[in-house]
Amino acid sequence: MKSRISRISRIIIYCIICLSPFVLNGCEEEGRLDFIDKNAPAPAPVEEVYVRPVPGGAVLYYTLPADKNLLYVRAEYEIRPGVIHEAKSSFLKDSLVLEGFADEREYDVKLYSVGNNTNMSEPVQVKVKPLKAPVHLTTKNVRAAFQGVAIDVENPENASIAIVLIGDPDNRGYMRDFFTFYTTSSQRVFTYRGLDTIQYTFGAYVRDRWNNVSDTIFENVLPMYDVRIPSRDVWTEHYLPGDLTNLRAGQFELYRMWNGNTTVAGPYTEFHSVDARLPHIITWNLNQTVRLSRLKFWPRASPDDRWRLGHMREFEIWGSMAPNPNGELDDTWIPLGRFESLKPSGPSSEITQDDIEFAQAGIDFDFEPSAFQLDPNNIRVQYVRIRVLSTFAYASFSRLSIQELELYGVIEN
Repeated sequence: MKSRISRISRIIIYCIICLSPFVLNGCEEEGRLDFIDKNAPAPAPVEEVYVRPVPGGAVLYYTLPADKNLLYVRAEYEIRPGVIHEAKSSFLKDSLVLEGFADEREYDVKLYSVGNNTNMSEPVQVKVKPLKAPVHLTTKNVRAAFQGVAIDVENPENASIAIVLIGDPDNRGYMRDFFTFYTTSSQRVFTYRGLDTIQYTFGAYVRDRWNNVSDTIFENVLPMYDVRIPSRDVWTEHYLPGDLTNLRAGQFELYRMWNGNTTVAGPYTEFHSVDARLPHIITWNLNQTVRLSRLKFWPRASPDDRWRLGHMREFEIWGSMAPNPNGELDDTWIPLGRFESLKPSGPSSEITQDDIEFAQAGIDFDFEPSAFQLDPNNIRVQYVRIRVLSTFAYASFSRLSIQELELYGVIEN
């Protein structure tokens, strides 16, 4: 029983030490029961240290000393000249994780056993040689986009990184860091828009949370021209057999998808259906001839629907000048693009702030050549059809909810 109380006391003390930077000073202390023996010697050092290199770091495994005064193990190391980092692991674990290294070289690490009274053992000297860091494993590619520049990023370690865009988009006369994208996704495309169709030089580099940086790549970019296709009071519903009908008519009709509201969820503000079997098809008439370049949609502006329920995940876009009234996806319809909406933080059920902000800004999809359509940008259409294959409900029955949708391209008439 005494041993169990001692173990619980050590856990409490360890938590207090870890949380102490956040505790306000100056609190009045009355009748404090002190479990710490200030005269106890420092614990013995750890033994039999084994090093397992990982990208940008290492995991240290060791044998803990048999000392009831041991509270935690502390590592101290220099990730670059003058920048000291530390890592801690409680007496309940026999391993410790080191992070923040940028280079594939040997680093010196000092390991200390720390007692309840903060007395530290003599250091155990260890050398670690990390694998290539995520900041260098991440690949980036800069290319032209409609009204802007795009950066294709592959982050195989799902590391928390920043992609920094360099350039002089507003002609100040010098290159500078002017926009930063953040991600933990394994694969993302970031787009900066609002540029003229003139040539620019842009660069991009990767930065991690320890301020390690990758090399910088540069590219000459000529943004492509497009405009937002007028929608409000122009587009009209065009229901065909097989389409998802107004299952919640009177408040959530299809035309509410282009009413200009991207931020308020509820009746009269969005398109929203009840549950029905997938795939879902919706069709509308642009009432103008256009060559489409991209689309942007906002999932329902509610925490219950972003990356959940009716938020469309896999979908296709089709275009037509004169669709067959029987509703079949026959040769009167031309495929324009097949897309998947990817959550920035990855496939887990957790919704992060990055996920929320990404959805609130609207999710972009460019109509680019693919196996689905070799040349989508030169196809003239008047009618558009979305075929939703799956949603974030991950079920064969699902509702469909779209807060707002915009199309971009070139107007032909």
